[in-house]
Amino acid sequence: MDLHDAFWTRMLLSGMRWLPAPVFTLLAYPVTAVIYLLAVPQREAVRANLSALIPGKGSSCIAGFQVFLQFALTYLDRLWCLHFDREVDWEIIGKGEFEALQNEPIGALIFTLHSGNYDIGAGLFARKFGRPIHTVRMPESSASLQELREKELRGEESREPNLHIHYNKPDSHLGIELCRKLLAGEVVCVQGDRVMGEVAPTQASIDGLTYQIPRGPLVLAEVTGVPCYPVFLSRRGRLSYRIEIGKPFHPGGRKPKAEEIGAAWLPVMHRFLLRHWDQWFVFEPLVTRDPA
Repeated sequence: MDLHDAFWTRMLLSGMRWLPAPVFTLLAYPVTAVIYLLAVPQREAVRANLSALIPGKGSSCIAGFQVFLQFALTYLDRLWCLHFDREVDWEIIGKGEFEALQNEPIGALIFTLHSGNYDIGAGLFARKFGRPIHTVRMPESSASLQELREKELRGEESREPNLHIHYNKPDSHLGIELCRKLLAGEVVCVQGDRVMGEVAPTQASIDGLTYQIPRGPLVLAEVTGVPCYPVFLSRRGRLSYRIEIGKPFHPGGRKPKAEEIGAAWLPVMHRFLLRHWDQWFVFEPLVTRDPA
């Protein structure tokens, strides 16, 4: 399957050139239903996460399908935006916090999730932010897909000079590089929810749930002592999104332990997921409900 991901993306782009956007959106529903039936490990991981997060509802097939469908629709939005120059409508919540982040005299960490549309959201955020921002991504699952994605994102970098994209590759020493940028007063955006590949996990608990979250961003915050802001993306409709910027859950100025930062980050993340569980695009089991 991985070897053909780039092929199917190119096939999608070919079809999107000829079919009207509303028609293509309607086709996403039956196609997603087929994928949902075939992608057994991913489907069961999503259902396990939702079952823990929203007991009594999350284990249903319909709830799992909603996550797959939202993922498919955001993927189509991404292709329309990056390849066909479609405009995206954005609503920004937390303009005061956005201005505070803009005016931070030292570096800052932005914690976000795999929700909404990370790729087009990063470009818009960098454009409005007005200062350099460094985002971190994992490499794609196949060489052909990585080549295609990196070409798309390097194009986005050329359009948005404040946007800088870094790949967290094995033996890349990216953590040291990001630490230097934070201490030099720059802003780094990390994803604080997904544990995959060689990413080191840590456990954090809230309301009878135990999450597996990545340890790297917490260590980065511990070492640098910079303020940490939550920024969340959510989809409102076709080519329509919301950015929510919250107050810093760690104000900076001191260097608490990674576990303390994780304990502050988890409730912020958890509250967002309770509201937007259908847009949590993780396909690995990351949350469990503790035994009663």
